[in-house]
Amino acid sequence: MSDRQRIAIIGGGLCGLTCAIRLAEHDVDIDLFEAAPAPGGRTRSFFDTRVNQWVDNGPHLLVGAYHRTQRLLEEAGANQYIHWQPSLELPLWDAGRGHFQLVPPPHLPLALAMPWACLRLPGHHMDSATALLRLAMANRKSMASGIDAQTTVHDWLQQIDVPEALIRDLLEPLCLGAMNETIQSANARSFSLVLREAFNSHACARLGWFTQPLSKALVEPLVRLAKSRGVRIHTSIRIKELNEHDHKVHIKTGSACEKFDAAIIALPARARNRLLNMHAKIETRCITNIHFWLADTEALPRPMIGGIGTTGQWFFDVSQQMPEQTESPYRHICAVISADQRDASRQQRISKVCRELQEIMGRKSPLKPDHLRMVREFHATTQVRAGQSNIRLSECIIDASEAPLPGEFPATIEAAVIRGEQAAKHCQSFLNT
Repeated sequence: MSDRQRIAIIGGGLCGLTCAIRLAEHDVDIDLFEAAPAPGGRTRSFFDTRVNQWVDNGPHLLVGAYHRTQRLLEEAGANQYIHWQPSLELPLWDAGRGHFQLVPPPHLPLALAMPWACLRLPGHHMDSATALLRLAMANRKSMASGIDAQTTVHDWLQQIDVPEALIRDLLEPLCLGAMNETIQSANARSFSLVLREAFNSHACARLGWFTQPLSKALVEPLVRLAKSRGVRIHTSIRIKELNEHDHKVHIKTGSACEKFDAAIIALPARARNRLLNMHAKIETRCITNIHFWLADTEALPRPMIGGIGTTGQWFFDVSQQMPEQTESPYRHICAVISADQRDASRQQRISKVCRELQEIMGRKSPLKPDHLRMVREFHATTQVRAGQSNIRLSECIIDASEAPLPGEFPATIEAAVIRGEQAAKHCQSFLNT
């Protein structure tokens, strides 16, 4: 047995894998425990035998402002699996106006390009452009003066006097996409951070997507990198107990009990609470992904389209985004319902989204999928809330669970990477004391 210090990481999602990779840069032994059959957490894929394809639970968009994610993926050799827009193009659709796009001209500074682009959206006028400038100024000011931790995005935008058209076509879709929550309840302080980071420059504002299923494009490269640095990954192992005694962390898995110098909890907050028998309230939101495979349809006009006033807020042409899967005879389209708290049946959701897709495609005949899968992640994201925080159990048990506070990034890929890196840094500081 090595006499090096031993670290346990509980949770093999993106946070846990990131933490393991960063800690492995130091002279320590690392064991990562994952309860599921494979690492990846919410970024795993499943195999659909009907269409003979690997399928993500739901599509994941990247933003150019995800700097730490990009650095990590580059280290893992996974940046080859990402397609980036040269600059931001946000395709939109609604029933009254049809297809239109927000396209800030890349030759202008983004602070000027965004108002210019808004002026060219159907139904928008100078009030939208000036409101964007006010919003940018208020956002810059908030960095110094702050926004009350309890303020919602809706109330903040009302204070700035942002017109309803700009909220409907840009800010609410961005809020749903980034925070998985409507503006009525989403936290303004964290949304302000999202806007500052995402619209800092053209490079930060552009969108990207994976060109392979997440299991291949994200999880496998990170697992390979972790293993190449000596991390031992244990799957299908659920931690039964965790406690600290005599300056060691005792972890029980089934009948076995092992001792570690430190442990990092890299789980969603609800899973952390179950492990520690805590009863603190954790507020989450659901995401519903409806996958359609169609044999008789053309591609969507764009690889991704945002719906305005629709049940499905985002429509992804997966066959366009992942061209290597075009050997399939089916067109794969996924509709995403963010913050899905609706009291509707499975068939009602499918019927509504089918009608919306039919209109987006300009089809006169009803859309009849050859195959479909609905994936509902009931606790997809832990919401930003004042009062919740990572807990301090002891010096040698570090909490890296997903529990974002106002002013922190909401539950996104970037936030998971940040939490993993922060936990690794915290652990290394503890080991060096």
